[in-house]
Amino acid sequence: MKIGIFGGAFNPVHEMHVLCAKAAAESLKLDKLIVVPTKVSPHKNTPLAPAEHRINMLKIAFKGFDGVEVSDFEISQAGKSYSFITAEHFREEYKSAQLFLIVGADMLSDFFTWKNPERILAAATLVSFGRDGYFVSDKTLKEKFEKTFGTDYIKIPFSGEDVSSAEIRAYMSLGLKPAGINAEVFDYIVKNDVYPADKYSDYVKRALPEKRRIHTANVVACAMKKAKELGLSEEKVRIAATLHDCAKYDDAKKYKGFSLPTDVPPPVAHAFLGAFVAENVLGINDREIIDAIKYHTSGKAGMSTLSKLIFVADMLEKGRDYEEVNYLRDLYEKDFDECFKRCVEEETKHLIAKKQYIYKETLSAYEYYVTEEKI
Repeated sequence: MKIGIFGGAFNPVHEMHVLCAKAAAESLKLDKLIVVPTKVSPHKNTPLAPAEHRINMLKIAFKGFDGVEVSDFEISQAGKSYSFITAEHFREEYKSAQLFLIVGADMLSDFFTWKNPERILAAATLVSFGRDGYFVSDKTLKEKFEKTFGTDYIKIPFSGEDVSSAEIRAYMSLGLKPAGINAEVFDYIVKNDVYPADKYSDYVKRALPEKRRIHTANVVACAMKKAKELGLSEEKVRIAATLHDCAKYDDAKKYKGFSLPTDVPPPVAHAFLGAFVAENVLGINDREIIDAIKYHTSGKAGMSTLSKLIFVADMLEKGRDYEEVNYLRDLYEKDFDECFKRCVEEETKHLIAKKQYIYKETLSAYEYYVTEEKI
């Protein structure tokens, strides 16, 4: 008997989760697939929807999928949900079965840091598929895995489209209907208000038209992909990305105490006003978030990692379309620091080519990060 264990936050479950599960079941010729939503993820710090809702959404998403069981094993346990405990639990329950632990390639690259990975591999065979720009065929990763654990993992020939739970949550919090989600799951989320808007997304919903809210949701999704890797608080990243354009169409004259420096060009002004609104209207006192909003358009010398991330995500979100964007997106997956430098360079050269006024902070960013020579 062959049994697959497919774990994750499923916050919420989306179409790529289902397609990946189907691909694994078909490729491995599984007799049974056990879908296990986590209770508290040791790998992420994003707040999770209540377990009851995530289980119900999974049951809706996998309805009609023969051989699938949605398990509450991790939900019912105390503390964080460690995969070695889950793998050993199902190893004990299905003593004679061949077990497979199915993970995305983004999680596969982190497998070396998981708690007791050797115990996972003793209980089950690791299986991976491609997801969101990650590729299971990476030779370096394969060699490292074999050297570290003395075994291999199984590769499933599937690469999902660019759909993420973070993007779906961002869209829904901004009053938008996301792509890549089961219609019945979407209706369940709306009916039960599973992902309610907080005061930041609620403000943006009222302040921005739909087109700009779509851009904002895309920036949130793009930035969230790198939050963990860069050692940033996912909540701070979400807030900064949500508010980066909050004053895009606002009138500075209505805000007492706001003064725009005389040399700030019109395309940059909304970022300065947005920082003011975030601090003085929405009550944010975190300087990193304020600066990330303030300099997301212009950049500056000596940016924090959060500021760099919002600057880059604003340029690379999936709605952007310019000559170098695909090259920069590819670089974003491989080398964030190099990607940031190239984004600063691209922004500056674009302004030069258009013969537009270049704000002094943009020039300082170019000189600080790209070259020591003045333009």
